[in-house]
Amino acid sequence: MRVGHKVKLITFNGTKRPSEEVHESENYWKLIGKTGTVQQYPNEDSLYASFSREPRILVEFDEDLKSQGLVSHNKIKNSLWILVNDLEVV
Repeated sequence: MRVGHKVKLITFNGTKRPSEEVHESENYWKLIGKTGTVQQYPNEDSLYASFSREPRILVEFDEDLKSQGLVSHNKIKNSLWILVNDLEVV
């Protein structure tokens, strides 16, 4: 995947549903089936997150996360660090 690629979330953290109860503001499984665009985070040297053992890329979702009741703490609005295996290029 590259910056600018359009992607769709097919799972979140490898599953279609959370394995345990999660707070509604962190229920990112609601985004399964939604699309977004791969972005480069300004503080990272590469496309991948340096903080993760598994390859994660930053996806800026087409959906407004706040209106979905979800939180995002990234500099790029509506973006989340997503495992590469949770995505498919569309």
